[in-house]
Amino acid sequence: MKLSHHQNHKQFPALAPGPPRMFAPQTSTAVTKPKKNSTACLACKAAKRKCSGPEAPCKACHAAGTECYFDPSRDLRRKVAVKRTIQELTNHKELLTSLLKTLQKADEAELEKILNLIRKESSLEEIAESVGGPATTFADPQELSTASSLAISDYGDQNGDISGSGPQARRTSDTSIIASSPEDAQFMKIPQLPVIGPYARVSLENLCDIPLFEVPARPWTHITDSDFLVSHLVSLYFTWDHPGSQFLDQRIFLAHMKDADLKSEFCTPLLVNSLLAMASTHSDSLDVLSNSNNAYSRGQLFFEEAQRLWETELEIDLSPISLPNIQALLLMCCLFKLQGRVKKSWMILGQAVLMAQGAGLFDTTKMSQDTIVSEMEHVRTITAWGIFNLRSQLSVELKMIAPLEYPISDIKICGNDDVDWTPYPRSNKITYSKQPARLPEIRQGLVDIAKILSDVQKFIGPGNRAVGSDDLWKEAESSFDRLNTWLQRWPTVSEMQNDPVPQVLLARIKCLEAIMLLFEVLDGSTQPQFAQQARFYQTKSAHEMAQCLQIHRRSYDLKHIPSQMVSATQIGLRVTIRHLEESDESRQAFAELCRFGMSLGSKYQEIANVIREIRTEAMQQNLHLPHGIVAILDDKGYES
Repeated sequence: MKLSHHQNHKQFPALAPGPPRMFAPQTSTAVTKPKKNSTACLACKAAKRKCSGPEAPCKACHAAGTECYFDPSRDLRRKVAVKRTIQELTNHKELLTSLLKTLQKADEAELEKILNLIRKESSLEEIAESVGGPATTFADPQELSTASSLAISDYGDQNGDISGSGPQARRTSDTSIIASSPEDAQFMKIPQLPVIGPYARVSLENLCDIPLFEVPARPWTHITDSDFLVSHLVSLYFTWDHPGSQFLDQRIFLAHMKDADLKSEFCTPLLVNSLLAMASTHSDSLDVLSNSNNAYSRGQLFFEEAQRLWETELEIDLSPISLPNIQALLLMCCLFKLQGRVKKSWMILGQAVLMAQGAGLFDTTKMSQDTIVSEMEHVRTITAWGIFNLRSQLSVELKMIAPLEYPISDIKICGNDDVDWTPYPRSNKITYSKQPARLPEIRQGLVDIAKILSDVQKFIGPGNRAVGSDDLWKEAESSFDRLNTWLQRWPTVSEMQNDPVPQVLLARIKCLEAIMLLFEVLDGSTQPQFAQQARFYQTKSAHEMAQCLQIHRRSYDLKHIPSQMVSATQIGLRVTIRHLEESDESRQAFAELCRFGMSLGSKYQEIANVIREIRTEAMQQNLHLPHGIVAILDDKGYES
């Protein structure tokens, strides 16, 4: 029935009120958590009892009739504590800076006065006053460290999970978050604090980080404007990688980089970006990552810039021969190999060799030692022998036989000019003193090894496949005798325990690697009695290599390892796993090599692939791995 206009506006009577509701309407499904008090009064702190929190008096003090006082500044989980911690860390940094500057310029009397204060365990305030440091009080270092950790971790909890999500998320200190292979990289999270405030990355080590060399970022790279970051990376390169490669002269390169002159004959943007890319693999700075979730992206932006600059060079000239270009290609060759891109690495090395030959760095002519050597000839000689060393090593390692004639200049004309060496960054071991880097000695030692490897190529090349086993074995033993003689001239393992300079350890490791490579390329080509002897030489070399690595680990831990140890660790792992169950010494050596392999595998894809192969081989052969080795190798549930 249709309502009329009058009926449509008719007012209906109000309904009678209903019965009272038993429950209030539910406005939210969220469960309200009880408020947690993070501040306790001084009386409750002293009595170690639960405190109801501010305002005073708290329930416990009210019941006991005691005085109740709250001091917010003593709460390590408040922003005020974070600010106080940052200020105190800054004071410690200023003190350290003042101390180092004073020690550099102090005369004998002033130096003795400062040393006496330190030896008498005087307060930091007294030491600061003597060196003109900050006029303030210093918190106890242990208390400061605890305060910093608690304040930062709590501040991070307020802004989101540090790594992952939820209560089951892994902590960033968990070693299992490191990808073991390139395929795992997309699931890997490296230690970082991406969502935390600007103070989250502050640490005592970072605040006390004073680069060994101060160099400008511009005009050499457009990836960063930070002089500190570039100086940090350059310092890392010349501390850990340069001594074992020596493609360039350290002093000349640094002097020209400081001058910031793009017309330099010894420093170019291409060379600098290649060097920064290599150095980034040693840095924990988030600024060197192109992808914050991928540890293999360290230095990738610098590397891409170097590749872009090289392509620009090729567009201008198909053969842009210059010393910095050759040096940059050598660094790029090493980077490609560490990335696991072996063919690309070999191709780039080939380009460097052709350019070096075009520049006249290789010839049968020998230069007299009495010749007056110019700065340019000095660097040319270092670069030429750096190429020879790298080419000889990779040729045997990759079984890509390509003998190379000796450089035109004798290595001895580089002289005995040396530099100081000290670990960088110093971390908590600031007591390391400067000592000779022994660069001339390392350079000569590596050249001697490379010459032996170059001769090895002559009898394992394609033209010698028909040589009988007896003759081949005699050639191998002759090379082994030369390598063994080299070892006898070098500091022994026991001697290096008292003087563990990384590059000295590295030189001995490279010789042991050469011995293993020598008999590795002959595998399957010898008679049974020769094969047994070859295995003995290889195993013995692997055991000694592990001892050298152990010295490095105990002296410098696993945070900074020369990249040249990657190939040595790889061959050592492959040798020891074949003889793992023969002796306890083999198991111990394998465990030490695994430690280095896992650490290096978190930076370099090349060795991450080898670690994956080792895991697979262990499972396929059903090897009984001791618990200690499983703990090192296994991050995917593998059991012995």
